[in-house]
Amino acid sequence: MSGMLTAWVTELMTGAPINQATVSISNKQKETNQQGLCTIEQYNTENDERREVQKKRKVNNREHGILVVAKDDDLCMSVNIYTDASVLNAYVWHVFNDRGLYKPKEDVHIKGYVRLLKVKGEAKLPTYARGTIDYTIYDPRGQQLQQSKVELNIYGAFDIKFTLPDNVNLGNGYVTFSLPDSQSSTTHYFKVQEFRKPEYEVSSMVRPTIARYCHPIVDEYVIATCQGKLFAGGYLNDANIQWTVQAGTTTFTPPKRSDYIFGRAQPFFCWFGNNNQTEISYPEKYFQVK
Repeated sequence: MSGMLTAWVTELMTGAPINQATVSISNKQKETNQQGLCTIEQYNTENDERREVQKKRKVNNREHGILVVAKDDDLCMSVNIYTDASVLNAYVWHVFNDRGLYKPKEDVHIKGYVRLLKVKGEAKLPTYARGTIDYTIYDPRGQQLQQSKVELNIYGAFDIKFTLPDNVNLGNGYVTFSLPDSQSSTTHYFKVQEFRKPEYEVSSMVRPTIARYCHPIVDEYVIATCQGKLFAGGYLNDANIQWTVQAGTTTFTPPKRSDYIFGRAQPFFCWFGNNNQTEISYPEKYFQVK
């Protein structure tokens, strides 16, 4: 595979461009001009043997090389120079909304521009995109709110408007835009927020409140209670509650005796890292009650 590389060589202390510095990569080399620039074209990014090894191993064939720059007695080397295949004609999107933050039942205005960058020589010239855009509106939980189409005008621009439902979920909603003919797409996000006063509050308590440390073969138990109260008064009845219970390893240090640790403690040489060998994994248990 062949690639093209442009290097800019400058002095480390002053940032001034370096003239007549030798830049080499793979099987090619070239000297910089007065601006410290040089372009190396059609250099091999890897040999045939390495390419065959990558094919057999089915690994990522993203190419990389080593860049060496020399000037008098100075030598600089940069590793992992990656080469990616460039897209000749690419679509670029610029999409924005009028406010960014919306409440339910408000109108959202989104406008955007689509340009097609065509390669002509060494430049990419933008042109107005043409076609019909398919767009889908989603709420913050990924539920589809609306799906429609919009036609690009002669300037490659589009404008859409939609109204958020009264009971829309709060969070970051988004709209996906795509040009089916060009297989180009983009995603635009907007925020939906509203102060919603909660109708009830939930509190829980574990008894006994004092922690107990015992041997695993000794039977011990705790009582967990949950209570729901309505802000308007009264209690929340017939509500489904799902408990998730899971045990975990811990340690105990007596008061004012930091030199003692009881339990599966970490060795002193692992205090600044993670040592999962001291932890025991216990399965979770679920309970559904009212």
